[in-house]
Amino acid sequence: MLFNYKKLLNLEIPKDFEPLIQDQLEKTLLRAINGLEIAIKKDIRPPSNINKKLLYQEKYLSLYHYLPKNKNVYSTPVVLVPPLMITNDIFDLVQEHSLANTLIENGFNVYLVDFGKPDQDDAHLKIDDYVLNFLYRAVHMSKKHSNADHMTLLGYCLGGTFSTIYASVSLDIKNDIKNVINIAGPIDLKHLSFFNLLFKPFKKEWFALADKFGGLPKELLTFIFKIADPVSHLRRPFHLINKAWDRDFLIKYQALGDFFNNFQSLPATTFKQCFEIISSNDLVSGKLKLLDQNINLSNLQANYLAFGGSKDTFIPPDSVRAVQKHISSKDFQYMEFPFGHLSIMGSERAKNTVWKTCVDWLKERSGELKCNDAINGVVKST
Repeated sequence: MLFNYKKLLNLEIPKDFEPLIQDQLEKTLLRAINGLEIAIKKDIRPPSNINKKLLYQEKYLSLYHYLPKNKNVYSTPVVLVPPLMITNDIFDLVQEHSLANTLIENGFNVYLVDFGKPDQDDAHLKIDDYVLNFLYRAVHMSKKHSNADHMTLLGYCLGGTFSTIYASVSLDIKNDIKNVINIAGPIDLKHLSFFNLLFKPFKKEWFALADKFGGLPKELLTFIFKIADPVSHLRRPFHLINKAWDRDFLIKYQALGDFFNNFQSLPATTFKQCFEIISSNDLVSGKLKLLDQNINLSNLQANYLAFGGSKDTFIPPDSVRAVQKHISSKDFQYMEFPFGHLSIMGSERAKNTVWKTCVDWLKERSGELKCNDAINGVVKST
């Protein structure tokens, strides 16, 4: 965008400053144009990913399949596992900024788990249900649909913890999981200083609140997440103003903001169970029991890739890195980047660091490329 700003403003500008002033004037004009578009349209994001098809649906579980774009795909599909409390949009914010699309474009067959939107009637749900019922069914339906022998689980935050637990359970599923990618999922829970400060001293009050509402309300969870990293939250408006000239940035920012303000409630029983597991640190002690299964992380033999954020005040990197001490994986890799808890998955910088590492790592551990015979999923409901 070029215009004669000197003639327009009737100014004499030193030549050394001309490129800088030209750049800032153009950005200021673009800020105004983009701001006007947002004021009129409200939402400037493009349509959602048309390649995502609903494969299966029930009350507490939806399973999506992304139609592969390449003629050949790797023989080991990837199942994306979201945490509770937030939506699975974190894997697919917009088409131009989507971990799911990045995987598809690099030849992977991708499935996406959705644990739904629990309300007061779902206060009874437990971690047992999410890991050994819902995730179990999602993995096995994905495996059957793709006609694959093994799967990759890629989970973020609590989804990474769930993936780790699932891959370690000594059921008939023990050898189904070939790879696990854990992005900022807590394992050694004694490192969670935020929990020890805000939750542990007030157990009685937190449990009473959960019983009253059938869980932790989503509005409260949004507030907690914000105060967990107040500096980043306060910095966001200034970052927005500075980058408002960039329409692509605004689209991603709007998608991330919508995601950030769309937390989901956490069922009361799940919250209490998490509270007790964190307090006792039973996940790494081997004393945790889900349904009739003893959870022993040493059973986990899958290839394992873990990511921690050095600026993560919610899930400190030590909590993630400690998994290596407790699993039996011969192929283990830990990567740490200067990210907070949200930016390690959703930021533009994550695309060129965390996402790229995932792709490169998986290409060496996902078997051979084979002809894509993908079929359109059939929607089922119960």
